Amino acid sequence: MKTLLLGAFALAAVVSVPGLTLAQTFAYVNQGGEVMTMEAATANDALMTAPNIHARSGVMLIDTTSDPVVGDNVSGV
Repeated sequence: MKTLLLGAFALAAVVSVPGLTLAQTFAYVNQGGEVMTMEAATANDALMTAPNIHARSGVMLIDTTSDPVVGDNVSGV
């Protein structure tokens, strides 16, 4: 019984792990030309879900939200 219970807990732990996401911080340019940040699991997810993203913007992985690029304005947007 004890082995069965431990096996059930181990299986539950293994099954729940893929549900966790490791969020990363991405920078992008919004429609007003300001560099914004967002968290997503992948660059593709960030590109698809960034709020108010400019049509010609991509996303850039950054280490921290205090990155010097965050908050800058991009001219010509």
